[in-house]
Amino acid sequence: MNRLEMKLHISERVPFLLMQCKNELKEAEKLRKQFVTDYPFSKINRMTLDQYVIGKGSSNHSFCYRLERELDSLGRILGATASKFGVYYGKSGNDSTRKYRFAQHWGTDKDTAFKAVKQSIIGLLQAALRDDMTAIRENMISPMFKGKLLFIYHPEKFAPIYAWDHLEHFLAQLNISGTFESEVDMQRSLMDYRASWPILKKQHACFYMRFLYARFGDPSSASTTSTTTSMNAPLLNDAINGAVFIETMPPVSGAVPGPNVTGSGSGDYERQQKRLKQIGDRGEAIVLEMEKCRLTEAKRKDLANKVKHIADQNERAGFDILSYDEDGSERPIEVKAISGKTLERGFFISANEVEKASSLTNYHIYFVFSAMSKQPQVLPVRNPLSKGSNFDLQPTAYHATLKASKGNK
Repeated sequence: MNRLEMKLHISERVPFLLMQCKNELKEAEKLRKQFVTDYPFSKINRMTLDQYVIGKGSSNHSFCYRLERELDSLGRILGATASKFGVYYGKSGNDSTRKYRFAQHWGTDKDTAFKAVKQSIIGLLQAALRDDMTAIRENMISPMFKGKLLFIYHPEKFAPIYAWDHLEHFLAQLNISGTFESEVDMQRSLMDYRASWPILKKQHACFYMRFLYARFGDPSSASTTSTTTSMNAPLLNDAINGAVFIETMPPVSGAVPGPNVTGSGSGDYERQQKRLKQIGDRGEAIVLEMEKCRLTEAKRKDLANKVKHIADQNERAGFDILSYDEDGSERPIEVKAISGKTLERGFFISANEVEKASSLTNYHIYFVFSAMSKQPQVLPVRNPLSKGSNFDLQPTAYHATLKASKGNK
């Protein structure tokens, strides 16, 4: 999703969502602050085993019980087994005996393990205070438990989303680039993106979480594919790392294709258009990074730093990206991305893009094939509509205006 589209969605969706959950978020923040007050570092270090473990019933409002159940509105970690806490009380697999249990890497007995877990929790939160991401990544606490601890104690640094597949889903949908070694890297990256939108940054981080789920759906929900317009996509960096330039157009069958629209209802058409827009946005993001790479490899880092994503701010420019040739000449690039491997159905080009392609001497179209995969192929075509090109232009729409007459003056 580019910034123009996100800006529109924020302006339309934020007021509605705020009306829905403002009071609920106030209560959630109250619970978060109370938890932090009840468990400062000094008290964490002095906790007894029963004050910590989950599994002793709802009357035992332990550290882990409150974090998982009481603070559920601050990001869900329910569903994963209690072993995520390092030490817990309960059953395990086929063993129905209820007793203290612990992961073997924490120690040889429950007391040793519990001491190590407490030290790791304190070490994690102290590392977050120092912004020591290396120490945070290396901390032995399980990922979902780690993610929630970090958000509860540092809500402006870490997003309240903890599962890898959910974090990956939102980063892919937003086309956020980066190398992510762990879930905490993803949490930080999502919060960095939030910070670029003042209206989102002003709201509670859990509002941001709800906004993302409302826009892009829940990747673990069976209903997501039928209710959301989003398509599955790999992380942007995975796509960029697997992308290659090609020199020839992939062959097509030559058959005359039908219209590239599925379904007959207005809802189906709208969903199709939004999915095509998502493919286009992903193609632009891939080309943007590939152009920076191309110029950097040509030892023109100065030009790589000047490459601009024009369509991110202006959809009427007639091209999507302003890049450069190695000699410094401007290279306007229009990106045409498809999810398939060939141009079997052709492509759409606006009158404005045709005009720019005809008037700019170094105009390029970059065709991105398999744009939603980990191995996109990119074909740059210079001056694609010049005399003798391989493309036939066919008008597909008319612009109608009302005639002046006595009846409508």
